[in-house]
Amino acid sequence: MRASVVSPLLALLLMSAPAMAGRGMASDEPPHWVVSEVREVDRLQGRLVLTDGKEVWATNPQQLDQLVEGSRVRLRFEIFNGRRMIYSVERLGS
Repeated sequence: MRASVVSPLLALLLMSAPAMAGRGMASDEPPHWVVSEVREVDRLQGRLVLTDGKEVWATNPQQLDQLVEGSRVRLRFEIFNGRRMIYSVERLGS
């Protein structure tokens, strides 16, 4: 009886670890700091394209409020499931 209860619980535990990892619970890499210029602001998708071609994605739509094409920015992003997610963004200059 004990083995019949333990086996399904162990299987559930082992299957849940990869599932949780696939949901972006932890960063794939340490945070990155970048100073760059904005080439494109896509508010509909919550995405910035920087002058070096990197795409970064807002975690909150308000992160893009003060940004326009040509804005110089300092941003910190973390990579979750292969996507660069904005952790913080600051517009530099006027």
